[in-house]
Amino acid sequence: MKRFSAWGYLAFTLWGLGMALAVKGWRLGALAVVELAFGLAWSREGLGPLRRWRFWVLLAVAVALGPWLVRRSSLTGADVGLSWLGLSVGLEMAGRALTLSLAFSLGLSSLSLSDLVAVFDRLQLRGLGFALGVAMNLLSSLQEMARVTFETIRLRGGLRRPVVAMRLFLITLVSNTLRYGDQVVHAASVRAFEPQRGRRMRVSLQRADLWLVAALAVSSVACWLFFA
Repeated sequence: MKRFSAWGYLAFTLWGLGMALAVKGWRLGALAVVELAFGLAWSREGLGPLRRWRFWVLLAVAVALGPWLVRRSSLTGADVGLSWLGLSVGLEMAGRALTLSLAFSLGLSSLSLSDLVAVFDRLQLRGLGFALGVAMNLLSSLQEMARVTFETIRLRGGLRRPVVAMRLFLITLVSNTLRYGDQVVHAASVRAFEPQRGRRMRVSLQRADLWLVAALAVSSVACWLFFA
């Protein structure tokens, strides 16, 4: 059940993205704990990325790439020191990817298409909320289209010529995506949807949103003080 309005979840998303880009080291771990606590309390559907094994594979690859990204022209210390430095770089990369993904997923997964439209209407950006909502809904359809296209090319022996197969895959995927977008616009026009006209949708700021902003500010200060 939603605890905050669209403004609250949007504020959490912006805060999480900003903190994930600004902090490093142990502060990333503290940020991940705060995001997990928020997700378990008020946005369980936003924890979806943690249930996908591909996401964990991506984090493992980031950790494994750390030692390869640390290069020195001449080694003055022990190889163990270099290994620990590379491992810390990989862990920081994985932590940043984790916190960025959670910040985006936890906030926006709780927003419906009507919430996005209302928020951008309030910001005098009518139509942008509808376009963003359509783009977010397109991601799942795009994944399915990519899977079907790849399987079709594979079953017809297209993988024997990788360059041609990649070209066919990209052309098919782009054309299907454009066709899907065309169908969405056509369906909206049939229902007489006009971004610049009609009644403006509104979303009100709740008291819980203000408490959330205050809690996020306290969390930011605590993160900098206790993990200096």
